[in-house]
Amino acid sequence: MKRNPTTQCTRRTAGTGSVEFALGASVFLLLTFAIIELAMVVYSYNSISQAARECVRYAIVHSKNGPYGVADSQIQNITVSFAALPAPNQLMPADVAISWPADPNLPSEQDAQCTISLNYSLRIPFMAPRTLPLSATARMLVSQ
Repeated sequence: MKRNPTTQCTRRTAGTGSVEFALGASVFLLLTFAIIELAMVVYSYNSISQAARECVRYAIVHSKNGPYGVADSQIQNITVSFAALPAPNQLMPADVAISWPADPNLPSEQDAQCTISLNYSLRIPFMAPRTLPLSATARMLVSQ
């Protein structure tokens, strides 16, 4: 009795479709989650850049020398409220640095400068955790 070579071949490869799907799906899902996470990094950078601009706008109007002067801690709290980031990578007041350097173009005036530094922790499944340092700086002349 001679065996049919096609039935022998199909018996050996009965589960290859499932294995190929598992390998292909895992690579596809890994890439999908990586793209989503990188989109969240871009969103976070955009958020802290916008928060730095809002911080410096608030600081130039509410400078220490002006009639509506406020403390740096209040400016930091206002800045944190501008940056609405997801829970594990939230902005804290300690991440916001406010300085009042002299203006290089107008020596008798001063600028308001806001620098935001955020350590963004990546959350991609099946990959080792990584941290990306994100930083944004904005600077404007203080209004009198």
